[in-house]
Amino acid sequence: MTLTISPRVRRSVLAVMVNIVVVWSSGCPGKAPEPAAAGKAPVPLLAEDAVRLSNDPVKTEVFRDAGLGLFIHWGPNSQMGTEISWPLYNASEDYIKKYYALAETFNPTGFDPAEWARLAGLAGMEYVVLTAKHHDGFCMFDTDLSDFKITRTPYGRDIAAMVAEAFRKEGLLVGFYYSPGDFRYQWETGKRAGHIYQPDFESPAPFGPKKLGFVDYERGHIEELLTRYGDIFMLWFDGKCEPLKKHAWRVRQDVFIGRGEIPTPEQEIPGRASDHAWESCLTTSYQWSYLPGAVVRPPAEIIENLIHIRARGGNMLLNIGPRPDGRIAPADEDLLRDLGLWMMLYGESVRGVRPWVVTNEGDVWFTQKRAEGTVYALAGLERNARTIVLESVAASPETKVTLLGQEGDLPWEQTPAGLKITVNRKQTIRLVKAPAGPGEKAESSDKQRLNWGPDWPVAVKITKAIPAAGIGI
Repeated sequence: MTLTISPRVRRSVLAVMVNIVVVWSSGCPGKAPEPAAAGKAPVPLLAEDAVRLSNDPVKTEVFRDAGLGLFIHWGPNSQMGTEISWPLYNASEDYIKKYYALAETFNPTGFDPAEWARLAGLAGMEYVVLTAKHHDGFCMFDTDLSDFKITRTPYGRDIAAMVAEAFRKEGLLVGFYYSPGDFRYQWETGKRAGHIYQPDFESPAPFGPKKLGFVDYERGHIEELLTRYGDIFMLWFDGKCEPLKKHAWRVRQDVFIGRGEIPTPEQEIPGRASDHAWESCLTTSYQWSYLPGAVVRPPAEIIENLIHIRARGGNMLLNIGPRPDGRIAPADEDLLRDLGLWMMLYGESVRGVRPWVVTNEGDVWFTQKRAEGTVYALAGLERNARTIVLESVAASPETKVTLLGQEGDLPWEQTPAGLKITVNRKQTIRLVKAPAGPGEKAESSDKQRLNWGPDWPVAVKITKAIPAAGIGI
């Protein structure tokens, strides 16, 4: 009998092992080390010549298996519906003061991290990345190194800690976005010569309660984030980060570095498959931060993007911008629930998968689980039916073909043209408006024209499959 362990259970076991290592290395049983401060011991660091300057191979595969993550851009600026940080670039002194004063009224009393985490879990997310500090320098965590932080707002609570705890309880991996560029530092120290996005690691100008130079200030943040918030799977550096990346690995050699170590294109999907870790970062609407009245992308577009990204070997990091009161905007919530419905039916085809020998044949896209010899063909239907012929896939005597979520096998035959599969969706998922038939008016109200839907791509599972002759691996 083979015991099948889910990805989330495997990650839980890995998390326990990581925590044991962290506790053992700190010399303090049951408690992870904390960063240096008055009366505190310094955080233990790996020697400069002992640190591996690359991601842990095991963590890399965990990341690639996860496939789908939730990105959260949030801060005091959400009160005005601006983009986060970027209004400070080329801003007048008067506007800068008004932007930073928003922290004095930021009080998201409707924030329920457990509700966020439940929704992310229902949407099929496997990890979360929260903006711990964006380019504006506002810290969504209770740092000792700056007074410009969430615990100095009317809200007064450590949002990063609340997110980490809630999402971890739901079985999701936890990550923090961190901007090396810090406009608050530039503004308060008079170092505005640089771009808002660019850090000046050489600047000795003292900053914050500890009066630290810039690189020590940010290294201190990394120590806090990696030692105070439990098992942090990922750090995501938005900008030049070499001193910080190395320091992170000296604090936690196994922490996975997203941007800063792997390709992370924004608002685009690379056109070719790459069999290594990469991540496409997409927004639900147009803006990263909360946008009042935003029109979100249709669920079908999000689902198709996910399919194309996974077929090409990448992860999708889907961003939302929560409202200033701490709630997720209704349009974003509806979109995540639609995505969750698709993942409930077909998530197996995009979790723990790698690229097939070809990414697609026309509008049919492929993923595979190599160790199992399983191929998934993802395609749209017309009126809940379709016959597909797959040139790149060959069946074996043990092959079974099924439609994920639906009972029974699908009819198939190996033909000279390829593997021919007849797909019929019989499962009643949701009622949707059916398209007009031949000779019918598109908006006719003579009858209720409904169909079983939704009209999204489905996933066909083909077991014990091999590449067709002449198709290279």
